[in-house]
Amino acid sequence: MNPPDVFAPMNLFPFPIFSTQIAGHEAHKRPLMEEILALRQKYPGVVRSNRSAWHSGDEFFQHRSEHVAWMLQKATKYAQHALARYHENWAASALSLTSCWANVLGPGGWNAPHHHFPCHWSGVYYVNVGQLGTGPEDPSGYIEFLNPTPWQVAFNRSGNFLYGPKDGLILIFPASLYHFVHPNHGDDTRISIAYNFTVVPKGGAAQAGPSGAPGTAGGPPIRL
Repeated sequence: MNPPDVFAPMNLFPFPIFSTQIAGHEAHKRPLMEEILALRQKYPGVVRSNRSAWHSGDEFFQHRSEHVAWMLQKATKYAQHALARYHENWAASALSLTSCWANVLGPGGWNAPHHHFPCHWSGVYYVNVGQLGTGPEDPSGYIEFLNPTPWQVAFNRSGNFLYGPKDGLILIFPASLYHFVHPNHGDDTRISIAYNFTVVPKGGAAQAGPSGAPGTAGGPPIRL
């Protein structure tokens, strides 16, 4: 008789990340690029996690053109479908868009490690990715999610997750998960739209606020 397998592991604390490419994104790419670049010319932007890069201010949250509204509608619909399994009584809950902003990373631009807590879920839509690096040895333009369980270092594994985006892609991830964007070493301008969701009772709404929430590694809080 074999002894019981007392060493069977339990996998604790998973961190889900969802991704999908939106159909029809090609028709909205050029108008979104033009709108965002026009805003960059008009407004100085703000400094959050962006380094040598432009981060829109609160004006983008009120900028609901046809193309921005299309992107937000698609992002919200996808998030509602993807996140249903993580919330009890989802039929009585709703996603409230609490912030939304545009990012423009020219050559050398990047985003320092940060999170979006106390929001619940965060996302990013890639308007124009430009030229990406080849992977771990050349991660130019990649987004990297930081492993919150550093014990893996003892096993010579960082556990970080490196993701190479593409035009029209949506990512959804827990807002508390630290992440950063590697420097853009290409000649193209990398444009994305980021946003935060809070889960609220249906019929209610979280208070809309500026673009982000506190949090950065190794320094004072940064609002994203």
